[in-house]
Amino acid sequence: MPYRNKILATLAGADRERLAASMKRVQLNYKEVLIEPNAPIEHVYFVESGVVSLVTDLHEGGVIESGTVGNESMAGTAVLLGVTRTPSRHFVQIPGEAIRLPAEAIAEERRRGGPFAEALLRVTHATMGMLSQCVACNRAHAVEQRMCRWLLMTRDRVESDEFPLTQEFLAQMLGVHRPAVSIAGGALQRAGLIRYSRGKITIVDREGLESAACECYEVIRAEFRRALSESTESADKAPISGISL
Repeated sequence: MPYRNKILATLAGADRERLAASMKRVQLNYKEVLIEPNAPIEHVYFVESGVVSLVTDLHEGGVIESGTVGNESMAGTAVLLGVTRTPSRHFVQIPGEAIRLPAEAIAEERRRGGPFAEALLRVTHATMGMLSQCVACNRAHAVEQRMCRWLLMTRDRVESDEFPLTQEFLAQMLGVHRPAVSIAGGALQRAGLIRYSRGKITIVDREGLESAACECYEVIRAEFRRALSESTESADKAPISGISL
């Protein structure tokens, strides 16, 4: 079965055969916590479908999202940097599936080197860029622009114009109060860009939503495209052995 995760899709030959025995396909259930903050990272998750949120818990009880993970990346990139814990909580925002591997297996790939390890590091770099861009976005841009960016990023990850989403949840992810989301969402609906009904968002006019978003969306998308493109080029150059692809 071909992998829907774009990093795993670069696996070739011996790399693919070596990791296959450690892989387990798992369901990602709504609000399921995959990685607890400051707890040992036992597994990493290559998202095949759905979306995982990376959030920071605030002392006063709120949370704010620092980034999201979809089928372009994996949850648990800290292990690639030799780190066994992370301050962020990783939980399922939109249900789906993932390929789960032991964290040590990925740490071993980093030590081993080769095309797959390089692909992992490139995507980790893109993920770090996304995190810093989202922090800047939350500081510098209006709620409506940030909402457009968030909706577009989520749409790219689920590969559908319709996905489940409540205003309360979106407010938490954007780090604002719910009335601010209601006002921004109402403006986008009146402009004919989205439709919101019973906990579901439908993107009606993608081009219009892109025009209304801040530049952060395109910056993040371009960084992941570059990382994945370079990973594919490296995989194409790697010798094929062990199994038929």
